[in-house]
Amino acid sequence: MTPAPIFCRGVRPFGLAAGLLIALVAASFAARPARATVYDYTAGHADIGLAYDAGTGPRFFLQFGGDAEVSGLTSEQLVAGQPGGVVGEWSFASFVTVVPQIVQIPRPAGAEWNFLGTDADDPVWIFSQQSQSGVPFLGFDTAKAGGGTGTYTLSNVTVRPPNGEVSLFQLDGFGTPVVYWSTVQAGVDAVTVPALTHTHYAFAFTEPGYYELPLIGTVGGFPGQATGTLAFQVVPEPSTYLLTLAGLAAAGLVARRCRTQKSANRPAISGV
Repeated sequence: MTPAPIFCRGVRPFGLAAGLLIALVAASFAARPARATVYDYTAGHADIGLAYDAGTGPRFFLQFGGDAEVSGLTSEQLVAGQPGGVVGEWSFASFVTVVPQIVQIPRPAGAEWNFLGTDADDPVWIFSQQSQSGVPFLGFDTAKAGGGTGTYTLSNVTVRPPNGEVSLFQLDGFGTPVVYWSTVQAGVDAVTVPALTHTHYAFAFTEPGYYELPLIGTVGGFPGQATGTLAFQVVPEPSTYLLTLAGLAAAGLVARRCRTQKSANRPAISGV
């Protein structure tokens, strides 16, 4: 009897590759929790608004520009706002901001970039300080804050998978990052936006996956605070899927060869 090839002995390549594929997909998308009604915000202009209402205090909201792209909603619906709510406003809970693969870059070298929480040349996903086609352009707005400054404080970030880091920064005139949020630097967790201002910062993420960013908002000169949670889905590297699928196909071929080899080596049984 011809011995089975070495790659057929006690190996289940198809199951292994399938497990890898399932784990990859689950780590990036299945970890996203179910919500009642959630829309994917994928491109165009939107703002994280902080308002102050006499009697009720500060509150957060999202507002969208006419160029915003959101799955399941027209631009007219977005600009009109959430049904039954304040005109032009939406709740944080209704949206997930999708961070696309095209914003992935290698982490720049230099100690000034250590706030990102990853090594030089490792992949990071950075977007939003500048408008870019096909990418969310997410800003901050205090136009409704009653003439007060708006402070956005980050707290207790949830990441699935758990090893991702989050930052918020701006580049100064010399290209040096000025950091406002960093989950790897203690106490770097608040950005104050001047009164009646609309501005943009760069968001940075170090891993693909689903992120929840709880915020606390306060308005200068007024009591109370707003709370809300922003959700982000950082899309995995498409080539990762391709490599995994290629491995799956190769494993399937190996499994077929193993079955064929076993059939050829099976001894004939008299009378059958």
